[in-house]
Amino acid sequence: MKNFHRYLSRFHNLSTKESQRGLTLIEIIIVLVILGVATGMLMKGVFKGAGQAKVGLTETKMNEIKSSVLLYQMRNNSFPQDLNAVDTDPDFSKDAWAHPIQYRLLDGGRSYELKSLGADGKDGGSGADADISIKGP
Repeated sequence: MKNFHRYLSRFHNLSTKESQRGLTLIEIIIVLVILGVATGMLMKGVFKGAGQAKVGLTETKMNEIKSSVLLYQMRNNSFPQDLNAVDTDPDFSKDAWAHPIQYRLLDGGRSYELKSLGADGKDGGSGADADISIKGP
């Protein structure tokens, strides 16, 4: 029986030392790297979703402007020369990225085009940077 108690006391001493051991620097670094990678992957998805939301918001804004341009055309029997004739609020003609929405008359004033240059504010691009264009009527 004495031997059995001595045998058990060895395991008790080992488990006490191991439970007080803590984490090594390498283990902490590994955990931080894993958390960093997971956070990066999550944020990439969040930002991608935010970009798509701004595209949708810009399309909605452009359809609102289109309605205002058509209302102006019905009242005046011609399309406006610029968007200031429709609404003088400078934010009225800005996209979700705060870039001005371009308006130009086509076919000698018989139609028009509204154009947003996307997130980058430059012609062309893909994804959120792609141009968004609506022609009317």
